[in-house]
Amino acid sequence: MKTTKAKGFTLIELIVVIAIIGVLAAILVPTMLGYVTKSRCSSANANAKSFFNAINSSLVDLDSEGVDVSTIASVTTLGKTISNTNLQTKVANYFADYTKLDGFMYSINGGACTAVVIKTGAYYGSYPRPTSVDNPAQGATNVSTQCKTEPTLAQAGASAGNQGGNQGGQNP
Repeated sequence: MKTTKAKGFTLIELIVVIAIIGVLAAILVPTMLGYVTKSRCSSANANAKSFFNAINSSLVDLDSEGVDVSTIASVTTLGKTISNTNLQTKVANYFADYTKLDGFMYSINGGACTAVVIKTGAYYGSYPRPTSVDNPAQGATNVSTQCKTEPTLAQAGASAGNQGGNQGGQNP
């Protein structure tokens, strides 16, 4: 009688392969999470730059229309409101997605935007000094919190003496 040898893997071979996969996963998962955090920080900073450019373009438009832009107030606390309705209309023309931001604040000084901080999801972005994993906001302690800590307008680039801008503002 002819005997046939069973085909397949032994239990020991399967356990070794599963152990190797487990070790690789334990090494790769934290690395991948770091890349996800960096990409979300980059996305938030890109939105902050777009918002910054939209505000400055809007201020130029308003100035060319004869509006005294030096009276437009800064927004120094995270929220979803632009301080001036004319500015709000113009910003929507340049960056319509600003309404999808979870919050923003900006500093206007001398008729120009000097700094912006935005929040998208759990991540903050800023411009002209972007918050990143390599350059975290004050109070951040590790990779998971570096872009999740709200930076101040001064950290975002507004000069310390002018981060509030003109608080009087107008809202025609």
